[in-house]
Amino acid sequence: MNLSSKAVDAAQEMLAGESGLKVSVEAIQELRGELAKEARFQVDTDHWAQKMTERIPPNRNPKVSIALVKLYRGQKEKLSEYGAIATLQFELTASHERADQLRGQISDYVDALCDVLNRNQGLWSKGVYYAGGFSVDIAPVSKGGLNFVQNATISFEIHLWQE
Repeated sequence: MNLSSKAVDAAQEMLAGESGLKVSVEAIQELRGELAKEARFQVDTDHWAQKMTERIPPNRNPKVSIALVKLYRGQKEKLSEYGAIATLQFELTASHERADQLRGQISDYVDALCDVLNRNQGLWSKGVYYAGGFSVDIAPVSKGGLNFVQNATISFEIHLWQE
């Protein structure tokens, strides 16, 4: 398996795992007393340009896309035959009929994604290590079809190696 697919697969497995995104979203909703039903969302590895995503009809459930956006190999990684630093992104997209409820939903999912990253520092799988740290960019609410749409991007680095 090559390093780029190893990075995306490890991130997808971590989000879908037993202590992944579902647990964090439901914990946040429960803290506010709003846990009415099971948290529903979609996780995939699509990586579309913004103009393309505007043409795709939005799903009712929030969508998290995992993408490798940069792979860097310096000369520092001397302990492995092949190593690199990868920049991954979680692209969160949600839509709702009401802008105020959309902002709350995006906020919950951003907090949940950050919580998952905070709880999963360390070794994700053989050759994939997350040391911690991330940045979050939240786009403004915009009109999309019949609903409002909002995106957030969480970027972070992971260390990859292959022996």
